[in-house]
Amino acid sequence: MLLSHRVKQGVINAALVVGSTVLALIFAALVMEVVLRIVSPSSVLSRRVPLRPHFKKELKVNIPGISPTGMHSTNKWGLRGDEPPDEWTRFYTIVTIGGSTTQDFHIDDRKTWSYRLQEYLRETCPKSFLDKCPRVWVGNGGTCGQSTRAHIMFMEDVISKIRPDAVILLVGINDLGFSISREARERGNHWDELHWKMKLCLNSWLIQVLYIWKKILLDKVHVVEFSVARRTFEPRPLAGKPMPVPEDPRELLVGLDEYRANLRKIITIGKALNVRMLFLTQPTLTEDNDYWRSMDGGFFWIEHPDRTLSAAGAYRLLNEYNKTLMEVCAEQRVECFDLASAVPHEDQYFTDTVHFSERGADLVAQKVAEYLSASPGSPQ
Repeated sequence: MLLSHRVKQGVINAALVVGSTVLALIFAALVMEVVLRIVSPSSVLSRRVPLRPHFKKELKVNIPGISPTGMHSTNKWGLRGDEPPDEWTRFYTIVTIGGSTTQDFHIDDRKTWSYRLQEYLRETCPKSFLDKCPRVWVGNGGTCGQSTRAHIMFMEDVISKIRPDAVILLVGINDLGFSISREARERGNHWDELHWKMKLCLNSWLIQVLYIWKKILLDKVHVVEFSVARRTFEPRPLAGKPMPVPEDPRELLVGLDEYRANLRKIITIGKALNVRMLFLTQPTLTEDNDYWRSMDGGFFWIEHPDRTLSAAGAYRLLNEYNKTLMEVCAEQRVECFDLASAVPHEDQYFTDTVHFSERGADLVAQKVAEYLSASPGSPQ
């Protein structure tokens, strides 16, 4: 009995030690979290938008049309581009919003169309920028895979805080997925919402610090991460008979109503913030001709499509999204530049059917800069 009592008491004491240690560790972690937030205030503008501040990834790329090495990095706000200017109101500030065709993930920081746009605008100094030019700053808020559902959150959470002079939105390609894939319509696009791991990381400075030290001490790697990308795009002949696209392609586009509603909501937010908005239609390598009618029109970023489309058919569906964008902009009296008509359907400008090569990114920047230089501002 005496031995049993001692064992019980030992178990209790051990449990008390473990419990008190756990509580002490939790308390210490909370204290460290508070201290880190005081020493280094949060630079995350939104808990719903995956902006990762001071992110650095060294690029090793084997994609035709893109330099083999480069850097993908973000500033203190988690946007690609230069750090936000201290004298914010003395600069003409622009934020670009969109999916991967805005993010230009595998293109070096200084060769993305957003950064090249900044350089072109500093050179041309549009009259509509008043006395701020050549002080122009462009931040790239593009995020792979995001649709107008996420762009609404970006407007609500990010644009409302930093209040740039203008917002440029290249939209449509990821919203097309809601018309092509029933699974996307029913479950949503997973890129539009943060994964739980990203939410945890973005909400804790301590976790971010521990992750960095884990990479340094345990993984024995530099803080700069590496991205190795290899992709060669070759149009594939159709394996079977594609689903025909009706004379009016809108009959197939069940996601257009939501797209139209989302655009109106984005515009309403922008007008309330008094931000100049410029929408861009999405260019594509493909077009409606005999060659592309014989090629597969699948998009590798749209999972589980409902139908097989030719590349020409896919082009016609995307074109309807572009036309809807222009219709809504005209209805709401906001600017829309038909970039899709300004970029030739030539492979020198694309790495696949929609993503830009470096030459394509430069052409996009040049065309948008020319539009801004010629346009006095909103048609309101």
